[in-house]
Amino acid sequence: MKYYNFKTGTILFSMLLCFGLFAQGPPGGGQGGRRGGGQGPQDQSGGGKPDASQIMERLDTNSDGQIDEDEASQDERGHIKEHFETIDTNGDAFIDLDELEASLTNKKPKKVSAKKILKEVDDDGDKKLNELEVAAKGKSELSKHFNEIDTNNDHALDLDELKVFYAKADEPQRRGRD
Repeated sequence: MKYYNFKTGTILFSMLLCFGLFAQGPPGGGQGGRRGGGQGPQDQSGGGKPDASQIMERLDTNSDGQIDEDEASQDERGHIKEHFETIDTNGDAFIDLDELEASLTNKKPKKVSAKKILKEVDDDGDKKLNELEVAAKGKSELSKHFNEIDTNNDHALDLDELKVFYAKADEPQRRGRD
């Protein structure tokens, strides 16, 4: 009788252990397409590369729709952290879904529009950006290089100064400025 109880207990324990391991999914935390309820773009391409939305979901730990440098450091392969400045084409110190998709598909990243930045950041409508406006909108690259960009030393950034700055940022020597 003892042998029978021991054997039954061992079998039950083994089954529970196996079910527990298989319920966790594939090693490495991969979702294997289960969350989306079917085949996604990754599965159809057959390339095995995760798509941008999967990477964003995994790395965007605060769920703000963008990846900052701290979140990028959680990338297992280190690719995003290593190439953060290149992927962050608009220089706002965050990687959004469009930037991530462009980097994964090797498309040429969209250029930053100086007009768009001016319109987005200019709170008082004077067609110039002061340091307070830039800081309030979290434009870290502009804050970091404010005095360098302000070539006429009027303590404000106008459209022409922004155009010159972003034209330089599109050059391959972008890393040399930092």
